[in-house]
This record gives sequence, structure tokens and C-alpha cells, in this order.
Amino acid sequence: MSVHYEPLRSERLSDVACCPGGLELQGKRFRGDLTEAADWRLRMFDLGMRGVVAFDEDGPHGFAEYMPAEVAPVPIEAPGAAVLMCYHWAGTDPEDPGHLAEERKLIERIIEATRRGFTGLVTQGWDIPTHFPIPLLKGLGFREVARHDPIALMWNPYRTEVREPTLVSASYAPQDLSSEGLLAIDATFSARCPYSIDSGTRLQEAVSEHPLSARIRMTLHRIDTREDAGTYAVPPFDWTWVRFNGEEVDLFELPGEKLSDEITKRLEELS
Repeated sequence: MSVHYEPLRSERLSDVACCPGGLELQGKRFRGDLTEAADWRLRMFDLGMRGVVAFDEDGPHGFAEYMPAEVAPVPIEAPGAAVLMCYHWAGTDPEDPGHLAEERKLIERIIEATRRGFTGLVTQGWDIPTHFPIPLLKGLGFREVARHDPIALMWNPYRTEVREPTLVSASYAPQDLSSEGLLAIDATFSARCPYSIDSGTRLQEAVSEHPLSARIRMTLHRIDTREDAGTYAVPPFDWTWVRFNGEEVDLFELPGEKLSDEITKRLEELS
């Protein structure tokens, strides 16, 4: 397979796999307004986000993005460093880790692009083999400096004297209204990712259509800016989370009608 690389351009955001027109969205149904994913990137470009797009014989296939840590919408402090925001080779198969080799090449280009102008590169790593895997990052010179399971804060310093990045403490306080017989749902989403837009929209629909919606109090926050991240994001990098009366819930484990069923179950337990 022949692959070549070009700079990420604000006027060609359809080259980004996760924007409207991109490969990741093709053949899939997403809820919500996915044009927000492109609009968010335009705003981030104004703040200094840059990146690279990988093209194969069929067109744009993968991408990677970075931006200065001082303005990046993540809850970390890393003065002088860059943040590796997102990287993805579209069409990944959990049973076939072959995409990781292409993602490694994308990250290598981000390292090359940031080495001169920044003190280091910071990003997230996950304890899963197919998405932001920690071993892949360690193989590129990153080391783990903090953790909030299953996510680790990964650091690749370019200078020996630079200090490690630190986390901004989570300042949100999820509600617990169980004593009132109510279900408090606190959740976040971000326009940076179509899957996050879909999750936020799906949760809104499930609550509004639920027959017991009068007993639900939902607060849905956006994490699109650095200020948002300092207020609502879970360190070190988690900008999509859900709490039912303060208890963590994974929407990916509640597909389809299971989400509505889970809400019903929680309400019945409060009766």
C-alpha cells in the first residue's frame, strides 16, 4: 500500500476521517449534528492546532492533530509543550491491529513537526490494544507520568531540563438526588468527535422520550475549550463521561434500548 502525507488544512477538513465527508463516517448512522466536528476544528485552528493527513490510493485515510498545551482543551498543565490531540487510521478492526503501524507513522510525523518548537509532546494512552494503546506510545519514546484508569497521561520530553506535565484537578461535582427519589444524570460530550456527539444526542433522546422523564434531572456539559476541560473533564484526558446519581456509567455498554432499560431500573430502585 502506497501512503503519502500532507499537512492538515483548515479549508479541507473533509480530509479528516472523523469530519463530514471523512472515511470514518461512511456507511454509519450517527445522531446529532456532525458539522460541529468540522466547526470545532476551525476554532482550534485559530488557536494553533495543526496536523497531518495520510492518503492512500483511495484518498484520505488517516490523520493526527496537535496544538500548544497552553490552549489545548485538555485538563493538563505543560508549559511550552504540545499536545497530541487525536490520531486515527479509519476503518480499524478490533480483530486486526494492522492499523497501529499506520498510526505509528502518523505520530512519528507529529514528533518530527513539534520537536523544534516545543519542549515535549504529551498525550493520552489507554489500556486497550486498539485505541491509543500505551505500548505503541512507549515504543515512540513516551513514558507514563499519571493515571486515571484506564487512561494514562503520556509524556515525551524533548529536553532534559523540562518538567513533567501535571494534571488539573477535577472540579465538577456530580449530583446525587437519590434521597429525593430522583435520578440525576450528569454527562459531558465534545464536538471534537462524532462518537461523542452521537453519545450526547442519544442520551438526550433517551431521557426526553422516557415515560418517567419527570423524575430525571439531566445536566449535559460540553468540553470543547480549555476552560471547559478545567471545569468538567476527568483527568488526565477524559472529555466524555456519564454519572447516574454520582455513579459512573459507560454508555458504550448500553447500546440501543439497554440505555432506556438502565434508566428505568435506576428509577425503580429509588421507588
